[in-house]
Amino acid sequence: MIKTIFIILLLFYHLTSQQLIYGKSSSLLDCNIESQKKQSILKYLLQDYDKSSTPSNNSNQKVMVQSEVTIQDIGSISEITSSFIVDLWFSQIWEDPRLRYSHLSCKSNISLDESVANKLWSPNICFVNSKDTYIHSSPESNILLIIYPNGTVWLNHRMRVHGRCNMKLENFPLDTQQCKLVMESCCYSISDVRLTWQSWSPVTIANSRFQLPDFRFLYLNHTSSIHNTATGSWDQLELTFTFKRLYGYYILQAYLPSYLSVFISWIAFWIDSKALPARIILGVNSLMALTFQMGNVVKNLPRVSYVKAIDLWFFVCVIFIFCSLCELAIVGVIDNIHDKKLKKKLKLERKLRALVVGHSSDGVMVALREGMSQKRPSATRTMYTHKLMENTDPWHLSDQYKDGYIGHKIDFYCARAFPTVFGAFNIFYWTYYLTRSQQSIDETMAK
Repeated sequence: MIKTIFIILLLFYHLTSQQLIYGKSSSLLDCNIESQKKQSILKYLLQDYDKSSTPSNNSNQKVMVQSEVTIQDIGSISEITSSFIVDLWFSQIWEDPRLRYSHLSCKSNISLDESVANKLWSPNICFVNSKDTYIHSSPESNILLIIYPNGTVWLNHRMRVHGRCNMKLENFPLDTQQCKLVMESCCYSISDVRLTWQSWSPVTIANSRFQLPDFRFLYLNHTSSIHNTATGSWDQLELTFTFKRLYGYYILQAYLPSYLSVFISWIAFWIDSKALPARIILGVNSLMALTFQMGNVVKNLPRVSYVKAIDLWFFVCVIFIFCSLCELAIVGVIDNIHDKKLKKKLKLERKLRALVVGHSSDGVMVALREGMSQKRPSATRTMYTHKLMENTDPWHLSDQYKDGYIGHKIDFYCARAFPTVFGAFNIFYWTYYLTRSQQSIDETMAK
């Protein structure tokens, strides 16, 4: 009799426990083998679940969503498209009372995949300033959903984001750039959902030693703000990446070749001014090489309307080479004028010599005929003889080369003035832009 009563009570307990698991009417469930399975709990939680409604049934209560970002890797940064690529884990944490199962003490939390995440309400946070965003799938979509017994939902996505960089290239290539990611709920304003950063470690970096070819990662800031629009007010979470450009590439590919082009153009100052073709070839080749180098650098940059640091550098180098060509032209003109004057004087000298020799012959014939070998030379002979002596005078000969001496003197002064002025420009250029670059970093860190 007692054994029969015990069996009946055991069967009644078993039937009652099964009803409580698959029904929403009970607030306390005992665990058996079936209730430990996720599918059993999910069937219990998703019964009568409305995905379109917010977790809060009270309209005056807002859903608090905490966000967390872990930076996995930073890809390339492009000046042409003003964008950068970042791989990250993005987590959203909120509490949904409809998903509480703390009365099922047999399980601490449930880890689920994308198929279940699509059945639950989510704040639908998106990157509003991104150019492209996609979730990694290797081999399946990298989405993790964890539901805790108290109804807390943790939704994590591993994604790649093509973010936007507001490129400021005034100091290029000695510049510092900032790239931002702005997160915002696409469906809910602050009247329904509030977005905040997680109170502990909201932003972490899995590997701070990013290997970027052109930039060095400095630091990462996170802020929050409210964005007011005509449709309402929206919470925004912002990540700001700060990068310092590595200008070693531009030193080797732009600055050093331009230095060589300018220096080669100065060799013409030390070449004989008579070798004008060789001097012109040096200057023109230097200018062509500099122009070609400038084109290679500029073609990889966006078309901006302001002057960049490297634009100023190339412009000044072109001016120096152009001025050296102008100096060659001036010296060439002076030499040409000198040559014409010299030829004219030599022609006049030959005529004077011929006249003096002619008068001397006449004087000798007269002296022989009249026996007056001691006769005084005529006034005409004296005039031509004086003119000939004047042209053959050492001081007068030095005047003949006076114009040529001016050309050599111009070369002498330019060979020293050009390097001096260029050196002064270098001191100003590098001091100004390196100081400005450091000030930009300090101002960014102070914000």
